[in-house]
Amino acid sequence: MVAVGIALHFAKAEPTSPLQYISYFIYGLGIVWAIKEFANQTGGTTKFGELFNQGFKCFIVVTLIMAVFTIIFYKSNEQIIHEKGEFTRKELLKTDKNRTPAEIDEMVANGKKYFIPMATSLTVFQYLLIGVIVTAATAGSLSLRKKN
Repeated sequence: MVAVGIALHFAKAEPTSPLQYISYFIYGLGIVWAIKEFANQTGGTTKFGELFNQGFKCFIVVTLIMAVFTIIFYKSNEQIIHEKGEFTRKELLKTDKNRTPAEIDEMVANGKKYFIPMATSLTVFQYLLIGVIVTAATAGSLSLRKKN
């Protein structure tokens, strides 16, 4: 997933491109694979809680890796933060007539200052949410299948 993120950056993929979902797809497949392998090793007598726990271990580690990657990526590519800040400044100057240019400059400076913590928080939230959904769905379907 880190490799996909780096490849998309160097390929100059747009942030709104559907290609960004490749890493989420890989992430989901990894969780499903981890849970299915665990279920196969236990011989099919595994309860939902045990399956969920296995998926939880997987998605927590991946979330940690992606959070660290996000921090390192933006620290080493600070020009991205400056580009986003300048884009925001231009858009605010065009659309926000209630603020002075000095207020907009202050907003942009604060946005740049807190960009990495906000991006990291968003990354953590997204990966945890997707991890919980995929883990619960996979563990639920495998535990129901074993009962029948």
